[in-house]
Amino acid sequence: MQLKDMIYHDMTIEVAEATRTRAEDRRMIGRFKVRVFASPAGEMAPDQAVPVEYDDGELQQALRQLDTRELDRAGLIALGRTLALLLLPPGPAGATVGVRELFAGSLKMLGPDAGLRLRLRLPHQLAAIPWEYLYVDRAGGGDGMDGFLALDPRVAIVRHEALAVPVAATKAGPIRLVAAFSANPDLPPLNLGQEIANLKAALDAQAGIEQTIIENAALADIQNAIQQGAAIFHFAGHGIFNRNQMTDAPGVYSGAGLLALDDQFVDAEQLGINLRGHSLRLAVLAGCETGRRDGINVWSGVAPSLVKAEIPAVVANQYSIRDDCAIAFSQQFYRALVGGLPIEAAVTAGRIAAYNADKEGRDWGVPVLYLRAGDGQLFAGSEDAEVREQARRGAEVDVNLRVKEVAAGGEVLGARVREMLQGKLSVTVGVSGTVYGKVVGATFDRIGGGSARVDMDIDTVGQGGSATGVVIDSL
Repeated sequence: MQLKDMIYHDMTIEVAEATRTRAEDRRMIGRFKVRVFASPAGEMAPDQAVPVEYDDGELQQALRQLDTRELDRAGLIALGRTLALLLLPPGPAGATVGVRELFAGSLKMLGPDAGLRLRLRLPHQLAAIPWEYLYVDRAGGGDGMDGFLALDPRVAIVRHEALAVPVAATKAGPIRLVAAFSANPDLPPLNLGQEIANLKAALDAQAGIEQTIIENAALADIQNAIQQGAAIFHFAGHGIFNRNQMTDAPGVYSGAGLLALDDQFVDAEQLGINLRGHSLRLAVLAGCETGRRDGINVWSGVAPSLVKAEIPAVVANQYSIRDDCAIAFSQQFYRALVGGLPIEAAVTAGRIAAYNADKEGRDWGVPVLYLRAGDGQLFAGSEDAEVREQARRGAEVDVNLRVKEVAAGGEVLGARVREMLQGKLSVTVGVSGTVYGKVVGATFDRIGGGSARVDMDIDTVGQGGSATGVVIDSL
């Protein structure tokens, strides 16, 4: 499985009828209905929507702990399981189908070389919830990080804003990027010098990107650079969400999103007006909290406001992100775009890099992808085939699978690869108990290039069990 070959198919999840009511015991109970509008495995009629109920107080507490980095790995997984039960619920008793069943069925139908794009159609009350931390247990159970869907190269989580504006076809050629760096004097100091150096180092290694760096960026500087023609606008600096008051939605405040430029604070509407109507295909908002929304006005956050301004895709942060994780994300993200990967695969590559930078943290889930385009293939990559292939080879896929036990007749497979020609694959399979069935780290139909590493960590192989690291049909 290689990210460069991944073709994503839509699974559109629609959430409706969101309400909150006070129970007799004074708990605030949230309710909504969720259904699959379309997927490779089928769809659900409106009357088949699954009703969902949750304790709003418990969810708000978990979201506060996520924001302030108080959740350890177990707490992060627990939150992810809760979110998956809300957004991907199994069908109720007696129902013929549920959201979870269609999700599993879609992945099974697509096979190992295709991906599933989860397009989330959310009411404004639930748009601020960090659905990027969805966690679905793998076969065999366990508490490994491999259950987080956002870290799975086959799954893309997309915030979908329905706007009937077509996106022009992509063309091969250099990608022109305008990067604006700003440290507003009225806010805590930022080490933008180091951040500029890190971004330059990442971009300088990519011959397919033409860069314009704006230091101490003011609004006029950005406007002038964008007017010269740019495919990507990258902002690094303070992003602010002014919280006014709590609303009636879980973990949601009313307020406004702002970018702090050197000369002024720019709200979402003003930024969208300045960027609209040019050649931009992607905006990357690296400032903290640029993806946060207030849950009242669907366009009040900076990122969705840019989608409204007809920019095909926006990547923004919904929480603060540490420098090492942000740097790792950017390096892999831009490398993937030069290689011509779709935006979904580029975000996944960046997430995995951020996870590798801090395996115990939560920053890999901070970036949010808003996609107005029907297809994430926004760039064809460098027109220089050698440059394009070199960037593609930099994409690395990590598979981390951990289970408690493998019963007799059971089978665990870390990764199945039909053809590997380049790139890097890292597979780790761990079994904390006894293997009575069959465990295989990875199978390759053919290896023609690239590199692969397979690690097996198995406690005990019982009678009748077997454990094999790698199976290769053809070199």
